[in-house]
Amino acid sequence: MASIRKYSTTKANKWRVDWRKPGSRDKASMTFDTEAEARMWKTMLDETGSDVIEAGRRWNAAQSQDETIEDLVTEYIAFQSRGDSRTLKDYQALQRNHITNEIGWKSAASVEAKDLRKYVKTLLAKKLSPKTIRNIFTIVSAAFNLAVQDRRVQANPCTGVRLPTLIKTEPPIIAQRDIDVIMKAIDPHFSLLIRTLAGTGLRWSESEALLCSDLYHRNGVTYIRVSKAMKGTGKGRHPGPPKTPAADRSIALDDDLAEALVNHVKLRSLDDHMFTMKRGGKMSYLGFTSKYLIPTVERKDVDVNSTIRCHSFRHYHASVLVAAGVDPIKVAQRLGHTDTTITLNRYSHLRPGADFETLQALNGIWGDNNEPVDPGAAAQSDDASAFLDSILNGS
Repeated sequence: MASIRKYSTTKANKWRVDWRKPGSRDKASMTFDTEAEARMWKTMLDETGSDVIEAGRRWNAAQSQDETIEDLVTEYIAFQSRGDSRTLKDYQALQRNHITNEIGWKSAASVEAKDLRKYVKTLLAKKLSPKTIRNIFTIVSAAFNLAVQDRRVQANPCTGVRLPTLIKTEPPIIAQRDIDVIMKAIDPHFSLLIRTLAGTGLRWSESEALLCSDLYHRNGVTYIRVSKAMKGTGKGRHPGPPKTPAADRSIALDDDLAEALVNHVKLRSLDDHMFTMKRGGKMSYLGFTSKYLIPTVERKDVDVNSTIRCHSFRHYHASVLVAAGVDPIKVAQRLGHTDTTITLNRYSHLRPGADFETLQALNGIWGDNNEPVDPGAAAQSDDASAFLDSILNGS
């Protein structure tokens, strides 16, 4: 493996790449004016087993006038509509850390699927999680799709490349008693926030952006209007549009929560944030979770799952609604999901009678007592039975 050493001269900083010649203990080195160039040369040496001729060929290709993968990715990221969002910054970080020096120098027109397969192996060797690798690959693939649309490359070489399997992690299962326990155990200043998250399914960024004026009444029902969400990080955090168009919504409140929030906002002006930190400043996810939520759920005298976080309350809200028999499509609208498939995939197994309906349908096929689930099911059951009978009896 080649190595990089930074040193200073009287005029500027320099970066020297050192490596061993193949099949020899002899060392070689090359000096560069920028760290980016040094890292690129190191990557090429590592990929070619320190074959200077092959590395030089790749270097020359990268210096040519051909568009590189780096060019495509940079353009794709620049085209993202939510340029001030955290997502954009995350894209740029992934590009900087895992695309630029690993594969960014390659000619976009000549790269092949085998190069992308090797790239995935390189990312795996860096011990990145399957989710991170998929995020990186999604950016590269989307950049190629854009180039294909513009007819700058003929095809997307990412198509068909196998990615590592995602390891599915289930969120902690929490019940109503857990909500009650946390509300009583946490600092009283945040009890209503917990109740609101659990009673609405709001995203954290949406709850941060709520103003007292977002609470309103219509036809005897109290609603929270979700028309904004906090964007950015640190001191640059600011209100912006919700995550998706579907996230721009109104959420009806149960009577208990409605009364609590009405009494809460009476003590504030309409322009005030609905929820604040204890000293009155804007809500901070890091400040709230590290100083209040995590210490609360990890207390020995608080009998709840210690992995509960803010998003757990959103999951709880969806789970109890589906388990109570609320139409998953209605739940999806309440959560602000763009695609109801997301809600169905995550929560449909909780729908009451889901297993019963499945067994009822199967018994209609296999059992002696064929009682259809609905008026149209009889014909379906007969057809299915005839099909199975033809297989089993050879008719």
